[in-house]
Amino acid sequence: MNAIELGATLYTPALNPAALDNAYGAIPDQRSMAICLEDAIRDDEVPQAEQALAAILNAFHTLPPKIHVFVRPREIEMLVRILRMPGADAIAGFILPKTTTANLAHWLSVLVHEQHCFMPTIEGEEAFDIAALGRLKDLLLPYVDRVPAIRIGGNDVLGLLALRRSRSRTAYDGPLGVAIRNIASCFLPHGFGVAAPVFEHFGDTTLLAQEVELDLEHGLLTKTAVHPCQIAPIQQAYRPTLADMHDARSILDSQAPAVFGSEGSMCEPATHSRWAGTIIQRAQTYGVAGTILPAQTMVA
Repeated sequence: MNAIELGATLYTPALNPAALDNAYGAIPDQRSMAICLEDAIRDDEVPQAEQALAAILNAFHTLPPKIHVFVRPREIEMLVRILRMPGADAIAGFILPKTTTANLAHWLSVLVHEQHCFMPTIEGEEAFDIAALGRLKDLLLPYVDRVPAIRIGGNDVLGLLALRRSRSRTAYDGPLGVAIRNIASCFLPHGFGVAAPVFEHFGDTTLLAQEVELDLEHGLLTKTAVHPCQIAPIQQAYRPTLADMHDARSILDSQAPAVFGSEGSMCEPATHSRWAGTIIQRAQTYGVAGTILPAQTMVA
């Protein structure tokens, strides 16, 4: 599993009555979801939320979910309890909240013995600390094949600065853009995917589309969603253009020249081959912009 396969990961509180239906494909084209027992649940709701999750997992024990389902526990003790629940083996993995160089080893002490994927979430001061991010990357490198993406907790990062997302500008226009670039530049060169942070103003799909284009320019190939209406615009943006597909195929052609021109742009297989491979993967998963999307490409 990689970041491209996840698409728009819909965060769903464990107490949301639609969680089970969504896991079974109630939302068209949804590919992944996160059942959250952390920030999306009040402290006094935790026992009720765990019971709700147990019921969901019990259903999975009988009939596996149709999409990639991740669970976001509050702390390591909750993770241990969840792993003991019937049906826990049917989920894709776990999203680890507020991951730092100090607490990663505690999460890994449990997860190293499991087969689940896991996605650490960077949402603290280390998002602005290049050296700390490098140490975190080194700790995660042995598990790169089990980490579909490093997630960015954008609202928590802004909360450190007593800020909230602008309603009129993308994440890249404010201090969150610094954190995104730090994390992307640290993890992407080493084979990790990086998930783009949530765009919380779900009523504005125009600005969302602009932000997803910037996500793609920064190499972020999956994004957190907080509302079902965000899934389609996010995943539509993941469909490469016909022009990009033409360039990608030309670059990956074994007989391609070392450098050649295409529609006024230089193509250089030695430096563009990873980009071209990503374009092909996006097309295989989401189709190509301006073409009719075959139904099977939208099945998780």
